[in-house]
Amino acid sequence: MSNGVKQAELLHRIRVFARPRYRANWIRGRSRADGFVWYTRGTNFSMTHEDWLRSLVSPFKGDLFVDVGAHVGTWAVRATRTFRRVVAIEPHPVFNRILRTTVAMNGLHNISVVSAILSNESGEAHVSTTNSIPIRTLDSFELEPTLIKIDTEGSEFSVLQGATRTLRGKPMIVVETHSPEALVKSRMLVENQGYAIREIRLENRFGQIQSWLLCN
Repeated sequence: MSNGVKQAELLHRIRVFARPRYRANWIRGRSRADGFVWYTRGTNFSMTHEDWLRSLVSPFKGDLFVDVGAHVGTWAVRATRTFRRVVAIEPHPVFNRILRTTVAMNGLHNISVVSAILSNESGEAHVSTTNSIPIRTLDSFELEPTLIKIDTEGSEFSVLQGATRTLRGKPMIVVETHSPEALVKSRMLVENQGYAIREIRLENRFGQIQSWLLCN
């Protein structure tokens, strides 16, 4: 394990013991939901996170599901049941490890977990003096997805810019946006690709308005 990953793990453990929800998940270690066993140490998320949103994606099945910003896998792991293949992309070393652990505990063989930052250009992001994470475009994977989910905490527009060739195949897209500017730019880019869009706006637990674009 590199120094950068060790530092991220240490900071995460401090946060775990400082916050009740993190602490509860750490003590339990794992939970069960929808027939899967979930590794929970290091996250405060419920493993039923965004069930309501997934229920609006129909059909949630097909040949290939690409999860950009997979986090701990609440979308990607479930998708292994209804998609022939799943590619889960998560750059954060702690969440990537949690997802890989859940995949291993469930013996899932049709999912690939990738450590990369997706953007509109390629390169490297240095997370420490000894550790870096590749920056890639979605187009560079040369995939033909049925469904793409994008939740990248503010960089969703850059992800879409790097996916214009992939979008020519007209996969369904679910995009979570984190600012009014990102919402407008992301919506315009997807509309220019010929998509019809359903927009959902809700207030999160911090009193902030979040928007999701369901694109067909």
